[in-house]
Amino acid sequence: MLTVLDGGDFSVASLPVVVVCVLALVSCLYTLLSIFAVRRFPREAPKAAPRNAPGVTILKPLYGAEPGLSDHLLTFCRQSYDGPVQILFGVHDAADPAAIVARRIVAAVRAGEVAGAPAGLTAELVIDSARHGGNGKVDNLINLSRHISGDIVVLADSDIIVAPDYLNRLTAALEPEGVGAVTCLYRGVAMEGIWSRLCAMGVDYTFLPNVATGLALNMAKPCVGATIALRREALDRIGGFVPLKDQLADDFVLGALVRGLGLKVAVADFVVLHAHRERSFADLWRQEVRWARTIRALDPAGYFGTIVTHTLAWGLLAVVLAGFAPGAVLLFFAALICRVTLHDEVDQRFPGQARSLALAPVRDVLGFLLFWGSFLPGQLHWRGQDFSLRDDGVMAPVEEEQAEIAR
Repeated sequence: MLTVLDGGDFSVASLPVVVVCVLALVSCLYTLLSIFAVRRFPREAPKAAPRNAPGVTILKPLYGAEPGLSDHLLTFCRQSYDGPVQILFGVHDAADPAAIVARRIVAAVRAGEVAGAPAGLTAELVIDSARHGGNGKVDNLINLSRHISGDIVVLADSDIIVAPDYLNRLTAALEPEGVGAVTCLYRGVAMEGIWSRLCAMGVDYTFLPNVATGLALNMAKPCVGATIALRREALDRIGGFVPLKDQLADDFVLGALVRGLGLKVAVADFVVLHAHRERSFADLWRQEVRWARTIRALDPAGYFGTIVTHTLAWGLLAVVLAGFAPGAVLLFFAALICRVTLHDEVDQRFPGQARSLALAPVRDVLGFLLFWGSFLPGQLHWRGQDFSLRDDGVMAPVEEEQAEIAR
């Protein structure tokens, strides 16, 4: 390999070239593994539905104005579900722009004006300013939990979009013995231009195949906020949402608590859609660094292992460092073919928006920079607040941490 790449004998100067080329090759092999993992991901069961239709409560913690918020929330109202469905929208402040949207939906549900809504649908807006910890979304969930009426509790972030058979599929997936919760993987939907498209591509062609690969190798234990459905009994047994009040990765911790009961967290055989609204590079950077640092805090070894997921970036770096040596150029084209094939496989297997392949190199290089950027010191910005993140994933508002230091 050394001779092909640099045309000469081994030297200390050639060591970085060899290391980068090896990483590019390993990344290609990993991408091939991801392609097969995506192919073997379980296919959607046709017309899945539960044997019974238990009452379902959907919790929707809301904060701030989001593009398309009303349309996204209405997809949870338009369900082909035979049982009673209760939707609880929650805000901390009556003046929150999201409260205006929620009020309109509640009024439409009560007036019977939501087309496609099940007969047993009810909706309520809960305004409660009570705070319980550092995670504002979990504060909201704790406040909403006092109003739950269903035997099945469904959590889904405000930027999630679902199909009309969503509740049928979720409740059916919860029926097998030993299943304590069901979670859904997701694809991205761009709402705001190129930056949101790039963020959605990171979800579609990095996050999604990485999780599929982890599942195929029995190494991943996902539980993601896009959707978590669990029995109310299981929620009560783990202490409700209170144990999550200071956790940034509240979804991950919730899954761990359910598994701690000896129950399984199943991954649904369908994906939901996640709306991306990043309007600038700064928005994208803040969002993805927050995700990356959260994952790194929870699983440092696993996070560092994602270094091999940046296939095109390693291939491009190999070409540059090797001075466009033929072997490095071939390695780059191998990386390109692997990534294009993975893109195509994801688009065929999971319904969603197909992305322009022209942006693939940009997205790979951006992901590479974000990987290293996640190791830089700094605060996290989320829901209008700055937070510090401890090594164990616990978050603390910066003002509280500064007050502790001042004492």
